[in-house]
This record gives sequence, structure tokens and C-alpha cells, in this order.
Amino acid sequence: MKRTVLIAAILSSALASPVALAREDDCKVPMAQWQPREAVEQMAKTQGWTVRRIKIDDGCYQIRGIDADGREIAVKIDPESLAIVRMKQRNGRGDGDDGRRTVPVPPANEILKSPTPPKAEIQ
Repeated sequence: MKRTVLIAAILSSALASPVALAREDDCKVPMAQWQPREAVEQMAKTQGWTVRRIKIDDGCYQIRGIDADGREIAVKIDPESLAIVRMKQRNGRGDGDDGRRTVPVPPANEILKSPTPPKAEIQ
């Protein structure tokens, strides 16, 4: 009896887990509130990026292109605010080290309006 209950609990948690594991970098904005694609292109230009492709992924705009330093980038953009949700870069040196890394993006709130992170001093 205990074994049956245990198996049922494991199966029910396995079936429910995809719903429970919704990704943090998904955008949940109604299409009526999205900014147009042209606004995304303009935002990319102000960042100094060369856009190769704009597509929709997980409810976000996704830009693939080159940043101002010549690195390949993949950037997820919130379609309403055009805030960066996630950004990945490659170093583009061609030395075998593709330099893939995820660039941390500070949360959008009143405290952190600046794109530069706050500095802290530990004493």
C-alpha cells in the first residue's frame, strides 16, 4: 500500500513539474501592450548593436546580432518596456574559446534605474 502511494506521489509531482517550473525569463505581456518591431530595432541601435534577426521566443522579443565590441549576442527583450530580460555574448576571438557567458541583468525597479550596478564596500 505504501509503495502504491509513493509511486502515485512521484508520478503526480513529475506531471505537475513543467507547470511549476515556469522560466523566469519568459515574458507574459498581452500582445495589445507590445511595442512594435521598429521600436526594438531602434533600441538595439541606441545600444550600438547590429541586428541580424529579431524573433519572438517565450513571449519576448529575441535579438541576435553583434554588439558594439564585435561579439555575437542573443538578447531577450521585454515586449512592453523593451527592458533586457537576458543577454548572452560570445567573445568572437576565434581562438577556440567561444567565450559564451550570460551577462547578469539587474532587476528593473526604482532603486536600480542606472545600467551600471551599485558599488558596495565590505568592511
